[in-house]
Amino acid sequence: MSRLTEMFTITTLAISATAMGQPVLDGQLDASYPAASALQGIATNFGNSDFGQPGFSNGSELDAIHVDFQDGSIVIFLSGNLESNYNKLEVFIDARDGGQNQLRHDNPDVDFDGLRRMGNSNANATDGLVFDDGFEPDAWISLTCGDDGFGGFVTYASFAELRTNGNGTGLFLGSGSSGSDVMNGENGITIAIDNSNIDGVGSGTGSDCGIDVNTGMEISIPSFAIDWDFEGLPFDDIKVCAFINGGGHDFVSNQILPGIPPSDNLGEPRGLDFNNIPGNQYASMGDVANDCPTYNYGACCLGEVCQVLDADNCTAGGGTYLGDDTTCDDNPCLPPDCPSDINGDGSIDVNDLLQLLSDYGNPCV
Repeated sequence: MSRLTEMFTITTLAISATAMGQPVLDGQLDASYPAASALQGIATNFGNSDFGQPGFSNGSELDAIHVDFQDGSIVIFLSGNLESNYNKLEVFIDARDGGQNQLRHDNPDVDFDGLRRMGNSNANATDGLVFDDGFEPDAWISLTCGDDGFGGFVTYASFAELRTNGNGTGLFLGSGSSGSDVMNGENGITIAIDNSNIDGVGSGTGSDCGIDVNTGMEISIPSFAIDWDFEGLPFDDIKVCAFINGGGHDFVSNQILPGIPPSDNLGEPRGLDFNNIPGNQYASMGDVANDCPTYNYGACCLGEVCQVLDADNCTAGGGTYLGDDTTCDDNPCLPPDCPSDINGDGSIDVNDLLQLLSDYGNPCV
């Protein structure tokens, strides 16, 4: 029997006695949750679902995050969708002293080494996902979903401690399905999903708004899963960072909560440092987000190089700002085709006229 299983057995009765006050886990936002701590401000570049059913989804988005501590458990509600192609929802929780501001190489081997895939490649490496200053997660949960091989919808999840010096305990939580078919992990963690959202943000890389979405991914974590030394931690300062990742934990989307300025997917997690992105990419319990964030970001032409920047930094760097919510798709900074440059030497001069006269009367092919 694992240490976490023993803790679960010891505390089951105590949790059952207080669980009546917790929200019903079914992937739907209950009235017991506080207001959203963060709202999404950009469209999803991982597909915008239009299936409208609790199980299978053809897109991934994170529209809002609600964080609370209720009756001995951390409860997290993430409105949105998780595409049923085994993309990953990564949830990092900072609820006690210590933790890892940069993911280590020696964390527990869970989900086919998925957690380590985001951390340092070895003990001497400087790569590995770096969170914002002030955020040092102590625990990680990853949720994924897809076809069970027989046409049914299934979810799987994993959990790991993120101890300051690495190692710690990690485990596979189990499987579930959608709605009230909840995943019950052996350490008391429960997870539900309802993928029926078809509202929220749309598809793309520009500004959008994730307000008023009431279905998504719901997680309840009993305090003992993080208070592993039974210290009686207060759990009055809970922070959460969540994002959608690729199926191999190897390609971070642009769907992060709290969100990033309008941009494309972020890609390789080992090269990601959230300190280089404006704003904090973690939400704190007690924060209240009444409106979706707005951004003055767009395509900036630095010569023929296009980058998405805010207007001030673009012009300060000698660039040309193309306007809010413009993108670098198809690189708008490249010079247009020049049909008058007939001989293709980059200049329009007498040589083009001579070429035109030489070709005059010839058939077009």
